[in-house]
Amino acid sequence: MTKFLAVTLFILSITAFSQNRIKILDAESQKPISYAKLTFKDKHYYKNTEENGEITLEKSEEIFEIQSFGYEDFKVQQNQPTYLLQPKFTNIDEVRIPKPKFSKTFTIGKVSKENSFYGVHNTIWMVAKELRNDISEAPLFIESIKFYSRLFSKKSATIKINIYYNENGIPGDLYKSVIVTCVKKQKITEFIFPKPFTLPKEGIIVGFEWILNQENSYQKMMMINGEKKETIGHDPMIGSLTENPKNIILGNLSQEGWIFVNGSNNSSQITKNLGIELKLTN
Repeated sequence: MTKFLAVTLFILSITAFSQNRIKILDAESQKPISYAKLTFKDKHYYKNTEENGEITLEKSEEIFEIQSFGYEDFKVQQNQPTYLLQPKFTNIDEVRIPKPKFSKTFTIGKVSKENSFYGVHNTIWMVAKELRNDISEAPLFIESIKFYSRLFSKKSATIKINIYYNENGIPGDLYKSVIVTCVKKQKITEFIFPKPFTLPKEGIIVGFEWILNQENSYQKMMMINGEKKETIGHDPMIGSLTENPKNIILGNLSQEGWIFVNGSNNSSQITKNLGIELKLTN
């Protein structure tokens, strides 16, 4: 018993030494920042904090930058147990913003329960789709977004939905970003925005960015190059449509930021269209 205990303590001490637990906080409120994104020097992946703003890093992982929507990007100069992100404030010239009338309802896009899904694969961490405003010349407002989701292992999992300005079919500046929780028993996920916001005349790009943390991760066996290997996956998976892919964009993350390419003509990686439905009001 004593020998077993000593071996256990030795293993635990090695694990603790090879890992580093840190936390990300709001510099003003000192509250944890959930799902902040960390990129690393000489690594081709990123990780996200848990809901409590904490994350465990391997000894070989040296943070390059910390990002979170609504905060200034933080370039790391030296390692420390706690990082404080400054809230981002934008000076906006006073303009007259129209208010919704809520007298009519419209939808853009389509969602259906099918058996094809997008998930984290190789270096593809975001899949997105262009949604154009072909309905009305009058101002329209986005009320909610709906999509089909499936969870492989977890009872619930989170994913980040990024809404970008549309610059000729490729994501421009980030317009909105929200964290959405998908539930295993609920196949169609609908997120209602706290406050409707304007749909630009040129439309938007809606992207699903996977949150790579322990809360969403699971292990599974897969056939890779003819060999059965254990791999790490992340819930949720996002449903697609059995129709030709149109207006699909793929996102790869580099240390310079997201690199987007049009994936509609890339038959080697894209075989289905992304299922998204927006609910609009006038």
